[in-house]
Amino acid sequence: MNLSIVDLIVIAVYFLVVILIGFFSYKLSSRHKNKKTEFLLAGRQLTLPLFVATLVATWYGLILGVGEFVYSQGVVAWVCMGLPYYCAATLFGVFIAGKVRKSTAETIPEQVSMRYGPVAGRIASILVLIITIPAAYILMLGVLLQMITGMGLPLCIILGTLSSVLYLFTGGFRADVTTNALQFFLMYIGFGVLLIFAILKYGSISTMAAALPESHLSFMGGNSWQVIVTWFIISLQTFIDPSFHQRSAAAKTPTVAKKGILISVLFWILFDFLTITSGLYARVHLKIDPIMAFPALGEQILPVFWKGVFVVSLLATVMSTLNSYSFISGMTIGNDIISKIFKKQRTTEYYTRIGLGIASVIGIFMAILLPSAVQLIYKTASIAVPGLLIPLLTSFSKERILSRVAAICIMVASSLLSGIWTLLSAFTIIPGVFQVYLLSIEPMIPGIVLSAVLFGIFAVYNRVGNTKVV
Repeated sequence: MNLSIVDLIVIAVYFLVVILIGFFSYKLSSRHKNKKTEFLLAGRQLTLPLFVATLVATWYGLILGVGEFVYSQGVVAWVCMGLPYYCAATLFGVFIAGKVRKSTAETIPEQVSMRYGPVAGRIASILVLIITIPAAYILMLGVLLQMITGMGLPLCIILGTLSSVLYLFTGGFRADVTTNALQFFLMYIGFGVLLIFAILKYGSISTMAAALPESHLSFMGGNSWQVIVTWFIISLQTFIDPSFHQRSAAAKTPTVAKKGILISVLFWILFDFLTITSGLYARVHLKIDPIMAFPALGEQILPVFWKGVFVVSLLATVMSTLNSYSFISGMTIGNDIISKIFKKQRTTEYYTRIGLGIASVIGIFMAILLPSAVQLIYKTASIAVPGLLIPLLTSFSKERILSRVAAICIMVASSLLSGIWTLLSAFTIIPGVFQVYLLSIEPMIPGIVLSAVLFGIFAVYNRVGNTKVV
């Protein structure tokens, strides 16, 4: 992008303010008596505004992918990437969020371990780690910084990661939340400005819609109903999303967690309106690489200063997800894996910082050395959903629905099936019709089917009284 000195100053000020806010939060965290709860969950004192801001901000890390989907296929992007997740988040808020807050567990592996034992907890740690290693977001932030500065991608990846995670080493989750609050406002300001200038330059939304290809206005977008249903199934990952669980556990009360998620859905609807409409303006008026829909539109229509503000909104959208997932990865590696190996000879903060460093290094190396594999690793998040979904949800039940052995069997068998399906679909090692068949089915689906079948078998077995809880 062609950025003026004014735009570059706006971007530099953003980085400075984010880093200062992140490190300043350390003073707030140092006042709390329970150091572990403070470092991991901000003392379980998130108010409703902070809860909404941090949860909303973590939702859109792959923002360039959203622009690509809208530019290529139109409003079906909302049907696939918006509507299913609103439904899933609403269900989570109504039925799960309050239970997460009432639990004494501070992480998903701890919750699973409390109900199904340490072996299940370790398996859950691995599955959570698959979801949260932030390589895809590190790569995207590096690409954005390369677009801004013109520097080499490896250097941009390293600098972007450092600017996003350094303050987490001192401020912990509170640093994540406070920086997310700023990033939340910047997201809406930037894309609001982009849409306003698009309307001023190109005309009303109705005029733009009239110029779109007919397929871009179709809610199916030329896809079959099976594809749409698949997206609803994929949205089930919301129920095991560590950022949802972490923020629900950190809420001041169960009511704050419930209300916060429902209010967040409204903010996601608004942000989706801004991004999807902007992407459609790009489709009508620009001939570009679809993944560059948002940056190219900003380049075309925004004046000095406002272009800098919009670039900041792109950075904020990616960084808010990057620092959140980096911290969750650090918690998982440090608190749920390393501390169990060394029997907590050091503090939770110490082990979490070690984990944060390991997660950051892994993410950087993946983004630099294996950029083509980052998307594959990102897709393998579907491995975790079948394995965690039923054991995690049943762990909040007052009744012991599954035995420890049953929970472990479900976690291992269903995740293994989805993992094998992912590998077979990704690599052309199986020729012919079967390869085409594999590619047509989301790897999460066979795993969830197996998980549901095994759950039915084990639940019935327990109900008739033939199972002794292990």
